[in-house]
Amino acid sequence: MDIYTTNILREYFAEKEDVFTIEQFCKEIKLRGLKINKTTAYDVLRSSNYVFALVNNEYITRAGVFKYRWFSFKPSKEEVEKGAVLIGHRCLPFINPDVSPDSVNVVANGRPVESTSTVFSMNLALDTFTLYGEGYVLPYIMNDKANDEVPLSSVQYSLPKELKLTSWPLSQIAGSKNFEYGDRILCRVIDWYSNQVEMIVQKQEASKMQVSSEVIERENWYSFFEEGLLQSFDKNGPAESIEEQLAFLYLENQEQLCIKNCGSAEEFLKHTNKIGFSPFGVETRIWRDGEDVPYIGEWNKNYTKDILMTELSVNFIPPVIDAFLEDYIYREKSRLEMEPLSDLLLKIFPEELNMTENERQLVLLNIEKRRDILLKDYNQFSDHPVAEVRRNAIKLFSEVSSLLCSIGCSGIDVQEFPQQELIILTQLYNHIAKLLEEVETKYLRTSFPKEDVELSLEGMKDTFEDISGSLICSLKNNKYKGFELLK
Repeated sequence: MDIYTTNILREYFAEKEDVFTIEQFCKEIKLRGLKINKTTAYDVLRSSNYVFALVNNEYITRAGVFKYRWFSFKPSKEEVEKGAVLIGHRCLPFINPDVSPDSVNVVANGRPVESTSTVFSMNLALDTFTLYGEGYVLPYIMNDKANDEVPLSSVQYSLPKELKLTSWPLSQIAGSKNFEYGDRILCRVIDWYSNQVEMIVQKQEASKMQVSSEVIERENWYSFFEEGLLQSFDKNGPAESIEEQLAFLYLENQEQLCIKNCGSAEEFLKHTNKIGFSPFGVETRIWRDGEDVPYIGEWNKNYTKDILMTELSVNFIPPVIDAFLEDYIYREKSRLEMEPLSDLLLKIFPEELNMTENERQLVLLNIEKRRDILLKDYNQFSDHPVAEVRRNAIKLFSEVSSLLCSIGCSGIDVQEFPQQELIILTQLYNHIAKLLEEVETKYLRTSFPKEDVELSLEGMKDTFEDISGSLICSLKNNKYKGFELLK
């Protein structure tokens, strides 16, 4: 997807606040200068992180759900003592999920609040970024724009006790009031596109001896939050991330949760004994305390036969195929490898799919057409910086998708496979597909983090080697289960 298309879609999703259909989407996008058919529109809406699918083939954007909705948090003692507040995960899921917290634009008392740099303890940083999930917490912390001293690569074996992070002065948020520990900050997103969050100070209740109506209302909020999460686990499962779990929760319980006397997700997790963090493959999710997060549950039990193939189809998006084709073009122009497109087809689509000859010829024809389109604007010079990384990524992608397809096409119930390994396999598939999509985003190539991506790919390769053996073994064993030798 080129930058022109990306910007039009981003602006539309940031500004559209009403419920809409695919037909409306096509019509309104066309008025913005982008022609799109229903099939493509469906793919865009299905894959977009900015849109929720509703019943009756209707959709609503995150901006439509979360703009002007109240949420709050209580700054820690350390933040109050230092007179500055971190944002971390506290604006999730109300802000754009692709925006880092150090880029939020805070508004208070009708004026912008300029961010500053403050030294905080690593313990506070870890607590305040926890909801990004294990594996993402440290990258978010270490990549903060204020942290110019401690690189991510230096924390593999030990963490610093303190570091500088982007913060906002509590005095400017409070205005003429004195901010004290126990006071809260009430927030709402007032401009979703530019990530503007309005913050208002909520003074703590004056008397600790008397239970106020505000305290009762907040206690009821925690009960709604807990019950909503438990219901969401059965309906939506572990979702794609903790952020998405929270997004579904607030989407379906707006009236009960988006009130002025609300609590926060981070406080809730200290408040409940029913829900906590659980491992989910190489990631973490919020789940019932003491339970493993299953791959199959109430939310997908009716689709167990097709679930892996759906996983393949959802993430086998045009940028992934473009990555294979651009690697093919690069190697051909560099005279590193000459091969017919029919051989490339086998690398893109796993052999286990068992396509008919007619299907194969049709796919090959479409690939040839796409290759010719890419050739018109192909620039080998600009492609060179990402060529090696892309090559390694598509090689690993082929191996992962082949195993995923072998399991999905085997006819064996996915519950017969080791669940955590299967979860990790699908996560690897999703991560590599997203990486390839980023490689194909041309306007990011000048700042493409090659070294970080190479390190990440090495980690993914090691992880795949760790889990693939048990999955392959399980696949073989289940294929022959129930067979008897003739006597």
